[in-house]
Amino acid sequence: MNTQSPQAPQAPQAPAPRPGDQIASGGTIGLVLVRIVVPLWVLTGALFKITERSPSLLPRDFLKQVESLGFDLYWVLATLIAIEFIAVLIMVFIPKLARLMAVLMLVAFCLVLLNELRAGNFSSCGCLGSVSPPPWLMLLIDFLLLMGVVAFKPRPLEITSDRAGWALVSVLIMITSGITFGIVLSEMGPTTIVQVEQEQDTGSAPVDDAEAAEPTAPEPPAVETTKTMTLPAYYLVDASDWVGRNVRDIDMIEYIDGLADSLQAGRQYLIFYSRTCDHCQMLLEMHFGFGSPVPTTLVAVPENKGGFETDGLLDQPCMDCRELELPVGCEWLLTPPLVLALEDGVVKCAKEAEDSDVPECLIWH
Repeated sequence: MNTQSPQAPQAPQAPAPRPGDQIASGGTIGLVLVRIVVPLWVLTGALFKITERSPSLLPRDFLKQVESLGFDLYWVLATLIAIEFIAVLIMVFIPKLARLMAVLMLVAFCLVLLNELRAGNFSSCGCLGSVSPPPWLMLLIDFLLLMGVVAFKPRPLEITSDRAGWALVSVLIMITSGITFGIVLSEMGPTTIVQVEQEQDTGSAPVDDAEAAEPTAPEPPAVETTKTMTLPAYYLVDASDWVGRNVRDIDMIEYIDGLADSLQAGRQYLIFYSRTCDHCQMLLEMHFGFGSPVPTTLVAVPENKGGFETDGLLDQPCMDCRELELPVGCEWLLTPPLVLALEDGVVKCAKEAEDSDVPECLIWH
């Protein structure tokens, strides 16, 4: 007689994962990165740039290098945006080149950002327009995306045939490039402005003592004179060779109405700043909030070619400072605050992006 008790049925075991499943999973990750995530990342930067279409969005050190070679910055900006659109189209519609294009774009981004950090730019790279995070954060994002693209080989997914893909990409390249260059280069024309100056008309007729003693003698009328000036599409500030020069020999000064003649006597400061710049406010508050040791002129820089910002304005703490403005209609490419120390009109020190804690050019303090 069989006395063995029946065995309980065993639960079915899950099949062991096969190597092919892991490969398929990695291929899906690679596909998402190469065909979706990286193209969207590159497209976002291109759209921000073409919306603002300002050379100030170019990385600072890169901007100086290409301008020193004689390239027009609007043409450079349009070319870079067009390249980004082309890269997006290839990654989406040409599967065989998608991974290679993603690697090339991310490597280029990382190299540019590393160069910006080397040059001391820790504020903004312009990668996402005026709302760009600091370069180190953009470098971290680009590097992680690059590592993902290299580590995970995308599985094949053809949206169209090779011939149809190339035909579609060719048409879209012509359309996007034409739109890009048309929009960006429309901003590169010069701007003509008219400056109005008022002077007291003292006249040429002599005045005797009796007339001069009369308290009711009318003030001489003010005479208005106009001056027409053409602004460049952009002005890239390079203060590296300003020391030792007379301020009147710096062409940027000519664009500030009635400024040059007032800077020729004694020790003075000339400070270019932005009304939305917290570093500028900190510099003025720390070193000019309780008065200025020498005559100081502040020159407000328009935040963009269209004019001054109206939101996010910061208080200007220097009550003793004379305040003027650079004219609107030009892209003033500088990193405020730009501080000049003058003596009898000669530049003794000039520093862009002056440090508020340990300033180099506040030598009269």
